[in-house]
Amino acid sequence: MQVALAHVGARDASRDGYEALINSYLKRCAGFIRCSTEAFRTEAALLEWLNKLRGRTEPAVLFLDPHGKAMSSESLAEWLGRHRDAGVQHVVFAIGPADGWSREALAEGRRRGHLLSLGPMTLAHQLARLVVAEQIYRACTILTGHPYHRG
Repeated sequence: MQVALAHVGARDASRDGYEALINSYLKRCAGFIRCSTEAFRTEAALLEWLNKLRGRTEPAVLFLDPHGKAMSSESLAEWLGRHRDAGVQHVVFAIGPADGWSREALAEGRRRGHLLSLGPMTLAHQLARLVVAEQIYRACTILTGHPYHRG
């Protein structure tokens, strides 16, 4: 399975301290799943990329949105494990534009999978990306019984 952490925003964040932390969590996943990051200038570009993402199965997408469903780390791991076990090839965690997702994107999010909330607080994009990267790694460790997650 390939997991992508996608976002709408600036592409060049290499000088940003968050980027190294995000990449370190995603690299730790290498023993469990393949992870990548994708950056898009516009919401439309991200939606176009999702429509072109081909494989044996349709991608499972979690659109991050404050009105989405909140999940515990264990629930997220269970969700990821179900998709892995079902043979889903691509899972995408999508962080939208600064002004939030359009109605079209939210409808697409509901059609493709879920709307996921990190909570009622508004987070900076890079911080949200870091939290999701850590949760992807945590989900991998939960699924494999690794001691990183102690519940």
